[in-house]
Amino acid sequence: MKKYTIICKQDEVSYAIKQQLKDGLDGTMIYDEEHPELVISVGGDGTMLYCVHCYEKQLDKVAFIGLHTGTLGFLTDYQKDEVEKFIDDIKKGDYHFYNRYLLDIKTNKGEYLALNELRIENNMRSQVLDVFINGEFFETFRGNGLCVCTASGSTAYNKSLGGAVVCSGVGIMQLSEIAGIHHNAYRSLGSSLILDATHRIHFESQDFRNSVLGIDQHVYDLKDVKYIDVCLSKTCARFVQYKHVSLMERLKRAYL
Repeated sequence: MKKYTIICKQDEVSYAIKQQLKDGLDGTMIYDEEHPELVISVGGDGTMLYCVHCYEKQLDKVAFIGLHTGTLGFLTDYQKDEVEKFIDDIKKGDYHFYNRYLLDIKTNKGEYLALNELRIENNMRSQVLDVFINGEFFETFRGNGLCVCTASGSTAYNKSLGGAVVCSGVGIMQLSEIAGIHHNAYRSLGSSLILDATHRIHFESQDFRNSVLGIDQHVYDLKDVKYIDVCLSKTCARFVQYKHVSLMERLKRAYL
């Protein structure tokens, strides 16, 4: 990899580290914001999500790596006190790539990619959603909404919903409820459902009024939307590792 760019969180610490990285990599790599081969995220997981969406049209040509200066750094490999080590590791050039699966999301109004999750949410009233899996009716959900995450996104919003934490390299998507209604008149599965790449989820509703579609850090109005389809994408986000960071280390660093 010869060309790189840096996207950083908007705070003084992250800006200072960005400049330190640029100074340290000067003469080793070429800084190119338009067509980078390596995208360095300086911040938290939100910054990394922003990076992936900035270059989602070039995912076959770029790789991502993160240095943590934010709140949650599950998607990052280096800490803010490891800048010199990060620079040295890049200069050594000993690395490998790995993929993080994405979601393909389609509505009658547009198409999207998600690294972490999609969320159908309604905080104004109970949202009624008919759920179909591979064309077969599964359930009618009533509550605040539903979340579908990737393995990478299993440690994000999905975790706060009580969903399972899944190893990031697994090609699955997980359907979890957001404040579902459960009593003798209305029932839905109630637990998270994990599906592999052979499955497609289809959502319909007679009324998406006041609902929003959250896709990672983006939020879209569901006005005039008739359906939402989601499946694992054939496109992946390619990440690069210069040092090994295990799943256990990431979990302990972020949550324990």
